[in-house]
Amino acid sequence: MDKKVLYEGPDISYHNGIVDIKRIRDVGCRCIGLRAGYGKNNVDQKYMSNALACYNLDVDVMLYWFSYAYTAAMAAGEAEYTVAWAGKYWKSCPIAYDFEYDSVNYARKKGVTVSKALATDMAVAFLRQVKDAGYIPVMYTNRDYLQNYFDMERITAALGTVYVWYARYISALPDSEAGIPDIWQYTCEGKLPGAGKNVDMNKYYVDLCGKTVKNSRKDEKNINVLNFQKAANEDGYKDSEGKLLVEDGIDGPKTRFIRRQVVLKAKQLQGRFVVGSSGYLVEWWQRRCNEILGHGQVTDGLYGNVSRNETFALQQKLALETDGIAGYNSIQAVFYS
Repeated sequence: MDKKVLYEGPDISYHNGIVDIKRIRDVGCRCIGLRAGYGKNNVDQKYMSNALACYNLDVDVMLYWFSYAYTAAMAAGEAEYTVAWAGKYWKSCPIAYDFEYDSVNYARKKGVTVSKALATDMAVAFLRQVKDAGYIPVMYTNRDYLQNYFDMERITAALGTVYVWYARYISALPDSEAGIPDIWQYTCEGKLPGAGKNVDMNKYYVDLCGKTVKNSRKDEKNINVLNFQKAANEDGYKDSEGKLLVEDGIDGPKTRFIRRQVVLKAKQLQGRFVVGSSGYLVEWWQRRCNEILGHGQVTDGLYGNVSRNETFALQQKLALETDGIAGYNSIQAVFYS
């Protein structure tokens, strides 16, 4: 009997560039895999922005760490790094051990041949740290690694329940493999709104949603949201109660109320675009465009043809609707980019 697919979702890392977590969530992806890092505490360059977006948008996550371990102690150390970075946002969530061909090649360059026994020892060491810290252990693997590197019977005997995240890029799993995965990574060429590049896509046969438990981060401020709030206040925008925004760096209901009012754009005059919107929010928007695109438009608070063209470029980079207007969705996208 075929397993029932409960939902699908991508896994993403720095290599996927800038992604729009909200758009991915809104097309029905209930869980997103995030690479937390790799090797000896090398944090994925997009982890903080991706994790903060998932945290603020209430998106469940499955974190993973790409291993360059060649001893069990090194694998346990990688797990400690993963748990530390996970703990900045979540006190519990699924965490996967990701040991692949590059991992074996790295060990070989260090003079270590990774046997099945060693690979299994490292997996147990990593996942035990994960489980002992209160997180959900997940084993990332494929058909070759199940045959030649990972003894799943020994792993589950040591740890109990370990979810299997199985990579196999085919249209349907053969009967001999259909029972293996709890999560099936079925393609590396997935297409999603909000993701400008091909993404890995996964089918979930177990419900990991609800296993993501957020930490309290009342003191956490998103600097992009904070600067938006300051600029909106300077421009005189009022919330649903007719008050200025509390400058707390949190994209809460009152900040979203203001965002629905903000439409930054150029105006058309005699067949050309000239300055339309102006003010502190335009200046904020111009700075964010420069930061994301690496360009140098003048941040003068005047939204004319240059700002319109820069907005087109930013929207294209972030896989947004390209209309040259900085409105609700475009503003939210740059909060987390």
